[in-house]
Amino acid sequence: MTASINAVTMPKLGMTMTEGTVACWHVDAGEEVREGDEIFDVETSKISNAFESPVNGIFRRRIAGEGDTLPVGALVGVIADAAASEADIDAFIAGFKTQEHV
Repeated sequence: MTASINAVTMPKLGMTMTEGTVACWHVDAGEEVREGDEIFDVETSKISNAFESPVNGIFRRRIAGEGDTLPVGALVGVIADAAASEADIDAFIAGFKTQEHV
């Protein structure tokens, strides 16, 4: 069985949004999350919104800290299942390419 590792990326909340700020984290590394759970708040120049987990799993790593401003599609965290090792997570992060959302 292959470990499931999922990126948590900066969402695009509006047509003109190019970056967002992580305002507040609602989860810590090691916490179980369910699809739809609020995991962090995003602020832009126009709005503030909670971002929900896209999958079930364990929140394994914060990449961005509170107050960090990142482009849309940038990696802000990682959710994985228990089978994923720290080395697997490190390799996933090292190979991650920022997603461009149109």
